[in-house]
Order: sequence, then structure tokens, then C-alpha cells
Amino acid sequence: MAAAGPPTVEETRGGKYAHGTHNYPDPLTHIDKQVWDVVIIGAGPAGLMNATSLARFGGHDVLVVDERSEPTTAGRADGIQPRTIEVFRNMEPLGTEFVDRSAASYERTFWDPRPDGQRGIVRARRVQSFPTHMEIQDNCTLGLQQGLIEGGFLRDMERHGQRVTRPWKFIDFVMTDDALHPVTVTLEKMQPVQETSTSGGAPTYVVKPTGERKTIKTKYLIGCDGGRSGVRQVMERKHGVEMKGDWVDTLWAALDCVVETNFPDVRKIAAIHSRNHGALYIFPRENNEHGEPIIRCYTQVNRLQGEKSKESALEAKDKVTSEMVMKAIQEIAHPYDFTFKAIEWYTCYPIGQRLVSRYSLPAGTEGPTKFQGHHVFLAGDACHTHSPKAGQGMNTAIIDAQALAWRINLVEKGLADPQSLLSTYHEERHATGKQLIDFDAEYAALFSGEIPKNQPELAKLSAKELQEHFVEVQRRNAGFTTGAGVFYGDNVLNHRRADASLGAQLAHREQKKLQAGTRLTPAWATRWVSSTPVRIIHEVQFTAPGGFRLYVCAGDLSSPSLKRFADHLDSSQSFLHRYRANRKALQPSPYHRSKPDALNSGLKGGFSTEVNPFFHCLLIVAKNRFSFELDDVKHLGPLRAWIYADDTEPGGERLSDDDGDESVGGLHSKWGLDREKGGVVVVRPDGYVGCVLGLDDIDAIEKYFAGFLVAAPSSTASSAKTRL
Repeated sequence: MAAAGPPTVEETRGGKYAHGTHNYPDPLTHIDKQVWDVVIIGAGPAGLMNATSLARFGGHDVLVVDERSEPTTAGRADGIQPRTIEVFRNMEPLGTEFVDRSAASYERTFWDPRPDGQRGIVRARRVQSFPTHMEIQDNCTLGLQQGLIEGGFLRDMERHGQRVTRPWKFIDFVMTDDALHPVTVTLEKMQPVQETSTSGGAPTYVVKPTGERKTIKTKYLIGCDGGRSGVRQVMERKHGVEMKGDWVDTLWAALDCVVETNFPDVRKIAAIHSRNHGALYIFPRENNEHGEPIIRCYTQVNRLQGEKSKESALEAKDKVTSEMVMKAIQEIAHPYDFTFKAIEWYTCYPIGQRLVSRYSLPAGTEGPTKFQGHHVFLAGDACHTHSPKAGQGMNTAIIDAQALAWRINLVEKGLADPQSLLSTYHEERHATGKQLIDFDAEYAALFSGEIPKNQPELAKLSAKELQEHFVEVQRRNAGFTTGAGVFYGDNVLNHRRADASLGAQLAHREQKKLQAGTRLTPAWATRWVSSTPVRIIHEVQFTAPGGFRLYVCAGDLSSPSLKRFADHLDSSQSFLHRYRANRKALQPSPYHRSKPDALNSGLKGGFSTEVNPFFHCLLIVAKNRFSFELDDVKHLGPLRAWIYADDTEPGGERLSDDDGDESVGGLHSKWGLDREKGGVVVVRPDGYVGCVLGLDDIDAIEKYFAGFLVAAPSSTASSAKTRL
């Protein structure tokens, strides 16, 4: 076994050119305006996802500030889970860029101590990363350094006219009685980052103030400034918000390195438990600038002497060196050897799980001033901190940001009631944060060889039973860890029992395959205008204008119910005409010129033009694409723009022996809708199902949107034509 020692290539702290992270636009440095729509504090994944989403939607004055003078250049988060990949694929070219640059892990392996009591480890199990029944396109975890992810976001922002302003630090915010811009924010200009290190040599940084301060006003303040969030601290100090949690007294290190090894699973996700020296988690990463494959090693370092150290993890974390981490890896992975060619980055941390009590600031008072709620928000690590081994931190932060951005967009475009819609952000994402903390408390303790505090009964299990329980916990929570199984409870956006909450007739009472509050199950269809097979969830991208999708499964084209539904959409009383964006949304933008492929056909007569692009109506006909023509749907008014044939998704009905492998109705069947009667699936801008209704449930659809949208003034509702 090779002795642990200094790497043969000089250790780097990460510079502007590490792993190609120089490929990002230069930041802005001056704040020239005093009034903004949205101010985002922090340019990590949460802040950048918020910013690029709002930039994509268009029409918002957004200031994004970060106290660092440059983006992340090494280390930090690095795992992209399947649901997050799905979100990125709905934000092309981000999805393709991240997938192509990453290392994909399709398999997880589990290693345990040798059963004969001898020193060393043996592989106990190999499993595919995630169950196939979840209908995930990318059934893997991507390994990609956070700096590369930030670079992708920064380029995407620039494509849509947005940049980060650096280096400015958040100082304070004050709520005022200004009706339009109730949040006053104080910022301070900082000096460039100074790289430093802990006593153990782990890289860190210092930023010092310049003394230049600026006060600005905004409608919304979003704190995406990490676990030590300044925005959250003001909410704690002034408004009673709490950050509660606990620590597991176990010390871990994260090491990004290039190795030569005989360990067979070095390019798979590997969870390794030794008998006496703790645990190791290997996570494959992208190649570095020399084309060499990086791995992230999460390494337990408080069992270096073969038994748990009695020193507090909080006290010991700054004393751990990269040499100590390499030694721990050698001990845990015996009899396999690791030669460390390069150390890209490392850090050392104790494990803790903490969750904030509020994701948004409710209505209240500050001094003599009364203020309305939901103008100050938190996202990402400002809300929740936990161990990194389950790969949830950055992913949860990105989905937090997505969930907030589309809500603000609809409110600011004049479509949504602020209190009704914005209040659901805390409601949904806090529940998800609680689920994350509960899972991580169990998973991190078991990984570290500890008994979860809320499960003392596990202490009765044998070592083998605990190992089996650890694997079972991971598999049981696959829906959550992929992100594909995260669900939201009933509220104004999600109606599981639509017959009760919306008064629907629900022709499909037995429909159980699609549930409100869950991600829309992907399915294939054929885009009629070009005969292109498409994954239907990606036909409408997460971009301008940022509206709802109605998947109108037509069933039989001659159905009276389908014609009545189309006629209602054409009427002045339908949601298509009643809910119109304000003038701000109508202003042309040089950054939003391209039309979706389905609408960019050149066809006239309403076959490529939407009545109201905040409601994308996709007509999915349960027929083979060769068996109907545009003339067969021209009488369906607003349903003519997006036309698809349900003849691509497996599981449909074969029409005759001459059809070969082709069938129709596979999408209808997968979604639990009758191939003759059809139905309507209302989907939120974030891809979550709002409700599933029958074509005759016209009043229920209107009631659904009336629960949180605001009708345009009657003088404009009948004449305004939203064209973006």
C-alpha cells in the first residue's frame, strides 16, 4: 500500500482558470440605480438560479450581489440529482451543457468490513443508482464542480441580459411603509477576495470592506447567502425567525483529488465502511483541465487511531490536514491503495442539520411600521444546512429558487394575487426542507457509524443488520433523493380531490396515475407539424413568459365535450381572456426573440399563434399522426397551436397487424386518462401537476385559476392580446 504523503502535483487553492471556470462574463461593479424589483443576495447556485429564471422570464429589474469578487473556483457542491437534471433540460442549453461536462454515476456500490474479522473491506452490494419505475430520463447522478455550475448559470444570465454585481456585501434590511418598494437594503462595497487557509491548511477566504455603502429600495429581497446568511440573521434578530437544529459529533473531510488506484469502483458512487477507521464515500467527478478524472472523497477523519476521537468535532475541524485525510482514506479502503497525483481542494466539517422556521417573512411590524408579508424570502443553505453526502444541498437550493422565481414572475406580470400565491412558497418548500433534515439526520448518522438520536432502538441491531438497514434507508428514500418523488400538499395550487375542492364532475374518478402536487410523469408524443417524437414535458421550456401548461388529452376528436371545451376557451369568460399580463410584460425584449419549435412553423390560421402564452394549451390527439390533418382540428380554436399525436409512448393500443410496433393512446394510458373521453392535466410553471380534470369540468378549471390569479380590468380583458 502506497504511503500517504504530499501529492506529486502541487496542491491548488483554485484560481480563475481552475477546471475552465474562467469561462464566465465579467461582473458589474457599480450599483447605479436606487430602486429595483428584486434584489438577490448571494451568487451561489440558489441566487443564480433565481436570477437566471427571472432573466429568462423577462421584464424584471433584478440586482444580484455577492461579497466575493469572483465565482467559486474549486470545491463546494458537486452532485446534480435526476430531478434537477430534468429541470435543467427544461432550461436549454443549460441541461445539455451540464450533462456533457459532468461525470455520470449510474451505479452505487456498498463496501463493508470483511466478514471473517480480518482487516480490510469487501464489496457487499451493487445497485443501479435509482429505480427505473420513477420514469427519469437521466437515471444517474452527475458529478460537476460548483464553479462549473455557476459558470453555466452566469452565461445563461448573460444570454438574457443579466449579470452579477461584485463585490458587494449585504449589511441590513428595513421594512418600510412604501407601497411599491417596501424593503430598504443596505450594501457595502468589499475589497477583492484574499485567499487564506485554516491551521490545517484547508482553503478559505477573507473579504474586507472598503467603507463605501449604498442604500437601495426593492419590492422583493431574496437571501441566497448560505448557511451564515446575513438576511436570515436580520430576520432572526428583528422578526422572531429561528434557525433550529442539532449536530452529530462526527468529523468529516471533503477532498477533491486525482488518484491512481486498484480500487475497482473508483468511477462509481461507493459507500465504504471499515471496521475500526470510519467511513469513506467516493463520488466520481468531471475531468480537470489536464483531462484527468477527479473524484470527491468524503472521509470520516475522527477515527484515525482506530477508535473515535474524544475531541469535539467543532474544535478539531481546523486542525485536520489534507495529509491526514489521505491517510484516513488508505486506512478505510485497505487492502486497496490510492496514489494521490493531485489535490484540487479540500475542507473539513462537522455534521449538522438545521432548518429555518420561515422561508418568507410574513406580515408584521418593524417599529411603528406595518408591512405586508412575502416581500423577503430565503432560499438554499440560508434555509437549511445538513451533511453533503446525500447530495441534496445544492439540488434543494436550486428547486427552492425555481419555486420562488415563477411565483414572483406571475405576481409582477399582474396575473397573480401576491398573498395567495407567494404564501405557498413557504408552505411547500418548508415541508420539503423538513423532509430533507429528517432524512439527513438518519442517513448521516448511519453513514458515520452512529445511531440516529430519534431511533435509539437501532442500537439493538447487529453490525450486519445495521449495514442492511443503511442500504434500505437509501433505497427507501430514493424518491426524495432523486427529487422525482418530492410532493406538495393540497393548497390553492394543488387539488388532489378536485371533485371536493373544485366541484368537478371528475369523469375519471379512478384516475390514480397522476396526482396533484407531484411532478408530471414524462411521456412521449409526436409533434404533428414536424412529425418529431418529443418528450412532452420539455416542449414548453422554463423561460418567457413563464406560464401554465394545459395538456388537453383530446380522446376522440369528434367528442362533443372537446368541442364545448374549445368553445369555452374562445369565449370572453374563459381564463385565457380573463387573466392577462400587464403592460410591463408586453414590452418587447431583445433577449426573447425565439419561438418554441412547435410554434415556429410559419403556419397561419391560428396554427402557430397562442391566444394567451401564459396558458400553453397542448392538444394531444389519441390517433396515429398519419390519420388526421390540420382540417380535423381547425374548429378547436385556441387548441390549434400545439398539436400532438399520441402514437409514440409505449403501452398504447395497436390499431391493426399492419401497424408493426406502432400504437396509439400510450400517453393517455400512462396518465390514467380514457383514450375515448380524454381529460385535462393542468401543470404549474415548475412542472408540477395542479389538478387533473375531465373535458366537461369547465367550471372546475375556472375555479382552479380563480383561486390565486387576478382578472384583468374589464376594459382590457376583452381587447388586450398578449403577445410575447
